[in-house]
Amino acid sequence: MSVPAPTVFCMTAETQPENSPPHLLQKWSDELPYQILLLERLLLPEDFPFDYGPLSLDALEAHLLEQDNSGQENEKWAEFVEGATAYLGEVLLGVAGGAWGWNTRPVDGRPGQPVICPDPELELSPVAPMLLISYALRVRTGTAFAEERARLRQAVTARQQAIPGWQPVKEHTPLVDPRVARPEDPVLSAWLAERSAGLSVWGKEAFDGTWRWNYHPDTLDWLEALVKQRFATVAEFDAARDEPFVQGACWYLGEVIRRNKGAVWQYIPFDPDAEPGAPGSRENVWTEVPFVDQPDKRIGGTVIPLECLRELLPEGDGDGEPKERRRGLKGELFWFRASSYAHVGALLTRLDMVSREKVDSVLIEYARFAHDELPPHEVPDALEAFGVAISAHADDVDDLEESYTSLLMEAAALTDGAVTITDVRLHGGEYGEVLEFTRNGVRMTQDTEHHSFDYLDHLAISEFIGHVDPDPGDDTRRFYLADFVHLRNAPYESYYVFATPEQATVLEKELGLDLR
Repeated sequence: MSVPAPTVFCMTAETQPENSPPHLLQKWSDELPYQILLLERLLLPEDFPFDYGPLSLDALEAHLLEQDNSGQENEKWAEFVEGATAYLGEVLLGVAGGAWGWNTRPVDGRPGQPVICPDPELELSPVAPMLLISYALRVRTGTAFAEERARLRQAVTARQQAIPGWQPVKEHTPLVDPRVARPEDPVLSAWLAERSAGLSVWGKEAFDGTWRWNYHPDTLDWLEALVKQRFATVAEFDAARDEPFVQGACWYLGEVIRRNKGAVWQYIPFDPDAEPGAPGSRENVWTEVPFVDQPDKRIGGTVIPLECLRELLPEGDGDGEPKERRRGLKGELFWFRASSYAHVGALLTRLDMVSREKVDSVLIEYARFAHDELPPHEVPDALEAFGVAISAHADDVDDLEESYTSLLMEAAALTDGAVTITDVRLHGGEYGEVLEFTRNGVRMTQDTEHHSFDYLDHLAISEFIGHVDPDPGDDTRRFYLADFVHLRNAPYESYYVFATPEQATVLEKELGLDLR
């Protein structure tokens, strides 16, 4: 509901008394991402549509009405209302732009309450999400949130009619709104290359072989046991923190998170001009240490692998189990948000790989689960849905020649006419051992190996798909085989992503894929 405009302060919260509006607003802003995360992960059902859209507001209001006066403890209800306030405010800010503010009028013994202040050009009064929740619980129509959103949308539409092209501007909410990743620091690049190249040696030293290190989440249980076996205390771990085993363990933990959840490695170099305690200063724990982050996702996870490993251990002999990490290394994945069709579409748009119209059409087609988190093997499937990848069926096929023909034609279609494929034939041998096709008028031959009429030769596909790459001088795009973490019951289709080298690098880093 609308409330009188809060006072706007320019001074920092740290210089204000504890109950001053700037301090209270800063405290609310600091806690806001965790309130939304708590709401999503623990207080709302798993099928709640967390897409910051109108359907989620309807579902949130319905859940509030259902839980109201249900006899639950006051503390739990207060947590739910706090999280609902944060989420509702963010959704409304997404419509009307603007920023969070603080209204100084006391409410229910509180020294004020958070409000959203729409884009100043709309000339609207601030909206208090807490009052809007109270109103919704009082009138019990189930439409209070939708009506407020519609009111703000109407104001935005009127402004756009008066000034064509105008869009409301939302102030960035730290740790909630997506942000641009830091450029990869040369120190981080060198560290990642060294660790990747040393995986085989590290695995043999750690486990007398590398077969276990497939980036599956369950391998973190083995890593955790090994760290506890090698080090008895934090002091022992700290003494070895720069040694290959610890650095390899840090890289492997980060890679499991990155490949399963879609995250990026980040690094903050030392900055002599940084304020004490700020990122880049010596006092800040994030300075000069590789960490895994999800800057392009709402309330994405972020963690320092070195600290995760360190917290597995007690401070000293006789201290017992460490208190801060009872959930284990695998529990770190809980706080990271996997990719979704909506996230993949936004990334492809940013990379100019598909049009906004194409993304919108796919998201409409998959609207029911467009914001659901995807397991690793479904990420390349999403790329295929957006028209930047093809797949080779792993299960039985009806006809080998027709399947190879379809695969080649689909690949050629992605090249926008740079490559044409005709006259595909499979012949020779009991099941057909030679595949022939014409590429831009030139006849190509590929040996294949089949043990029945039912299954494609995926090794042969990986060899001949390069013939569908455009000529290098005309177009730098090419087909990359996408490797990903295979979880239980994951299919074994082969996926090929069509991208430039620069696009492939970003897709690898942000979607947790290995493109080769």
